[in-house]
Amino acid sequence: MSLPLDWLVAAVVGLGALAVGVCAHELLHVVPLRLLGADYTVTLLPGEASTETPALAALPDALSGGLVRVEVTDLPPDAPEWAVRVAAALPVVLALPLVLAAAGVLPDPTATGDRVGTALLVAAGASGLPSPADWSVVWHGAAGYRASGADPSE
Repeated sequence: MSLPLDWLVAAVVGLGALAVGVCAHELLHVVPLRLLGADYTVTLLPGEASTETPALAALPDALSGGLVRVEVTDLPPDAPEWAVRVAAALPVVLALPLVLAAAGVLPDPTATGDRVGTALLVAAGASGLPSPADWSVVWHGAAGYRASGADPSE
């Protein structure tokens, strides 16, 4: 493969992996929330889409606000703090391949010059990064979650 085409393929694969990873990040929040009995909504391509061209109008919002949005509408009052914090931090597991490659447990694609493998590894690591809202819930638990106004039932 020629060098420019090699870079283009790696970039496209990396962007695709990042899009899938961002969706997986948001959906990983749902796993512990579902076990807690929390009510939530999952919205694909959230944003202000017009009726004329919904896909094109939603694209800028999707790029800036995410492809998937999980909103908790009701958090049970007896939900344990640790479970709420785990729900906020769980997407960090998406960075596990990057950590394992750095530790030498998995093959390191950067050492072999595999641009596509490197793009996949970096996209997986980036997908696992917590957002500021995730950090807020990790540090403050349900109190920080409820104080942010995200729970309309309170």
